[in-house]
Amino acid sequence: MKIKQTLGTIILAGTIGIGLTGCKEVKKEISNVLHEDAIVITKIYTPSRHDTDIELKAMNLVGEGAGSISMDYDGDLGIGIEDGLQISFSEVPEKYGVVFKCQHGTFTSQGSDERHKELYRKLQNNQEVDVTYKEIYRTTYDDIDGDGKRDLVEKVLTGFDFLDANPKEE
Repeated sequence: MKIKQTLGTIILAGTIGIGLTGCKEVKKEISNVLHEDAIVITKIYTPSRHDTDIELKAMNLVGEGAGSISMDYDGDLGIGIEDGLQISFSEVPEKYGVVFKCQHGTFTSQGSDERHKELYRKLQNNQEVDVTYKEIYRTTYDDIDGDGKRDLVEKVLTGFDFLDANPKEE
């Protein structure tokens, strides 16, 4: 009998706890494609380069001390030198960027991929463009009226997903 009472108390406490805290559901939601007028402020091109730096050594791969093959904390390979340091070698890829001004302010789209390269090529400074993008939201749902259905209780804009920009037709 004592086990039943204890079990009943635990179940009741759990049920009350769930009732008080609710069963909130948090989701990432994305809007439909949106359009906005913008102007290309400037285009940015950064050529690829080879960097050589002295970095902290994370681990030895082959050998110990000066002359060893090692890796730094960024994952770049290098040649070990004294006092836990190495000469690191890294390749930085070329980058293409476009800076836009729209009704909400300015933003930049940049990257090393083919999409950014094409965007850079097709647009000109001071050109009017149609920007397509999606808004990203964090939404919270909860059953606030006790009908067993989750209602939207919070929707917070957390970011944007830039899709493309095309010259406006004259």
